[in-house]
Amino acid sequence: MLNSFSLRFLTLAIFWIGLLVLKLINMLESHFLPLAVVFSVLILLGTALEIFLGYAGDRYLLSVAETLLAIGLVLLIRINPSLAEDQFIWANLGLVVFYIVLFGLRDYRKLEQYQYIWGLAALVLLLITLLFGVNIHGATSWIKIGSRSFQPEELVKVVLLLFMSAYLNNNQELLRVGTIQVGRISLPDRKTLGPFAFICLIVLALLAAQKSLGTALVFFLLMVFIVYMVTERLFYLVTSVPLVVLMGTAGYILFDHVKIRVATWLNPWLDSTGGGFQIAQSIFAISGGRLLGTGLGNGIGAYQIPLAESDFIFSVMAEELGFFGAMAVITLFLVLVLRALAIGIKASDRFGQILASGIGILIGLEVLIILAGVTKMLPLTGLPLPWVSYGGSSLIIHFLLLGLVTNISHNSAFSMSGVRVGKRVGIYE
Repeated sequence: MLNSFSLRFLTLAIFWIGLLVLKLINMLESHFLPLAVVFSVLILLGTALEIFLGYAGDRYLLSVAETLLAIGLVLLIRINPSLAEDQFIWANLGLVVFYIVLFGLRDYRKLEQYQYIWGLAALVLLLITLLFGVNIHGATSWIKIGSRSFQPEELVKVVLLLFMSAYLNNNQELLRVGTIQVGRISLPDRKTLGPFAFICLIVLALLAAQKSLGTALVFFLLMVFIVYMVTERLFYLVTSVPLVVLMGTAGYILFDHVKIRVATWLNPWLDSTGGGFQIAQSIFAISGGRLLGTGLGNGIGAYQIPLAESDFIFSVMAEELGFFGAMAVITLFLVLVLRALAIGIKASDRFGQILASGIGILIGLEVLIILAGVTKMLPLTGLPLPWVSYGGSSLIIHFLLLGLVTNISHNSAFSMSGVRVGKRVGIYE
């Protein structure tokens, strides 16, 4: 109990110190204080709820995510106060979603029964987006309803993970051993590999048609790594390399904005005031932070970098909090990914193992690709940094994913202890 509250108090201390700094430099408007109080109260109430309902799972996952969220909220107030107001609402709603999934989902293993429904849902969501979506920043990834817009592809992350986890659990032996011999290599037959390959390929094709190539890259790597994790066959990793090259080449040939991103990635200085402006300013901001940073509110990246509140929030963070601050945030993400993988190892059933590990792999891939983009190690993808960047769709879905992996940890703890808990919320009966 004390450990849970101490972690939350540490998160809130970081949050309120950031707000205090913004107040001292006159960058915090008074109407943010009630929003900050509500956010803080929700965090503490959530901790009390965990204790009251007997939560027995991982004690660090939510605390780490809440710390990342707190840092993101402070940075958003500094970068764009109007967007920060919305983010507070999404943050509070995300916490509610997390606890609904954690304690409302009594047996996550039942999700495995609907594997084809999850696969079909992924296709339908992307098809609806392609037909009725609006183009923002070069990709048709948004559905607009009135003044609000959301990204269905964020929800696709959840249903696609559920489909892959269920399918691979039911077919892991055939995928590992194979039933058809081609030379020295044994391959799974069409009946085994067909449904999985069909849904995954259509998902990637729909994302390519939407020009959402960053998400397509994340999904493709997620598919490859999960299949490798389940089958432990190097063959799947090796065959993925030419596919990545082929997909990248096709994207470069077919889409003009990909050509621009590749050109600016190779040499942003040729057009540093035009197409290369974003990445050039990102590099200036990161390098200007040095070890200790310019101080919260003192950087120029927040004003200079387009989409600093979403795509390039890490650059602003690195400038104002410095190398140590940026590395602290990267360490938080590393802890979160490793804890999710550890939960996957300890899960009491194979479906839970694959799902929890898949969530850890997904978050790790997103963070790695985003950081590689803003530091010019890879072309820009336009993905939001989980729990830190502005974006309601991303925030809610990542809290949903966090709720799933924490639910697995919660239930597995009781399952392994052999204690029969009866009708306690969220525990196997």
